[in-house]
Amino acid sequence: MIGAGARRLHGVTVAITLLVAVVNAALAALGILSAGAALGLWLAIEIPLGIVVGVVTVLRIRSLRREGLEWNVVLEEITGRVAADLIRFEIRGYRAIWLFVHRRYDGAGPGVMPVGYTRGTMGIPMAFLVACVIETAVVHVLVPWPAIRTALLVLSVWGLIQIFGILAGRITHPHLLTDTRLTIRAGHQVIVELDPREVGRAVARRRWEHTSQTVADNALYLPGPDGTCLDLVLTEPVVVRRPAFFDRTRSTASVSRLSLQVDDPEAVAAQFRAEQFKTGA
Repeated sequence: MIGAGARRLHGVTVAITLLVAVVNAALAALGILSAGAALGLWLAIEIPLGIVVGVVTVLRIRSLRREGLEWNVVLEEITGRVAADLIRFEIRGYRAIWLFVHRRYDGAGPGVMPVGYTRGTMGIPMAFLVACVIETAVVHVLVPWPAIRTALLVLSVWGLIQIFGILAGRITHPHLLTDTRLTIRAGHQVIVELDPREVGRAVARRRWEHTSQTVADNALYLPGPDGTCLDLVLTEPVVVRRPAFFDRTRSTASVSRLSLQVDDPEAVAAQFRAEQFKTGA
């Protein structure tokens, strides 16, 4: 099962499986089928269909891997590009939550200075998260139909986990500074990697003009709600990849300055001055 034929078979089996599941759930929610009848239909039809989908999926994965394709490419081939992006997004959220619970930073280690950028930026997201929790509780109380109430509760909890994963991703993926490498990030996305010697000046300076990610005046702005507080003036222009929800939609730009929101701009500027003093720059 290689090529277009396997792709079509896989798509048809997935579509039929999802259609049967949706119809079964709708009939049960509308009371046309009893809970027992819906369960029996699910056991009789959905499980065999699921097994067929699983077998076809495994065969396609094995075939694609034999062709030497990387796992990311295999995922896109199996699910489609948009679905693959969403799956990766969700997996990264779960990983960020795991790192947050264990109080760890992605990429941190001996000789690595994590540079956080979330202080003063989490108020609105946290308020939104609390509002979602309250909304979930209210909907669970007010909706009278048990099946719909349960479905809404599951969807609400899943949505809350995704929101928390986004917030955790920003906390657990700080910028990273070592003696030989400066990594600027926005969540899991790497914006640019530099040699610290490419930073001519690091200045703690508050800029208010931009409160959303943008490129202007030959500079990349990665601000918080109050703008940026640290300027990294580069010795020569570098190409940066601007953050975006989907990795494949990220654009590039050449800039000579990075204006960042960081938790402690004075400490970062002092670290650069110390490194420049040691190297005689």
